[in-house]
Amino acid sequence: MTRSWPDAEDLLLLLAGSTSSRTIVRDGGILFASAARPHAHLLQGRVYPTPLDQAAALLHAILVWRPLDMWNASLAWTAADVRLERSGFVLSMPAKERMALTDALTSGEVDSVEELALRLSPYLEMAD
Repeated sequence: MTRSWPDAEDLLLLLAGSTSSRTIVRDGGILFASAARPHAHLLQGRVYPTPLDQAAALLHAILVWRPLDMWNASLAWTAADVRLERSGFVLSMPAKERMALTDALTSGEVDSVEELALRLSPYLEMAD
C-alpha cells in the first residue's frame, strides 16, 4: 500500500492478514465501493475531508455494507487503522470499546459517518 488510503486490492491484502483463511469476498463491488468511499469528491470538494472522517467512512462501509461472508469487523478495523496510520495518527481505542462500537454500527444505533467519527475522536492520537 503506497497511498494514504487502502484501495480494493489493498483491502484484499489486509483481508489475508486479518481474517480467517476461509473468509471469502461476498460482493466485490461492495468491497470496491467501500475502498473508494473515503476519497469521494462531490461538487469540487472532499465528502470526507479529514483522515478521521475518511477512516470512519471506510469503517462504516465495511461494517454496514458487509463485503465479506464473515469477519467484516476485523477487516474494517484493520483498514481504518491503516488509513489513520498513513496520515500519522493512531487510534488507541481499547478492544472492548471497539466491540461496543461495532455492535452499535451493525445494529443501526450509529448510522452516520459523522457520528462514528465523533465517537472515534477521543481515541485519536498523533503517531510517534
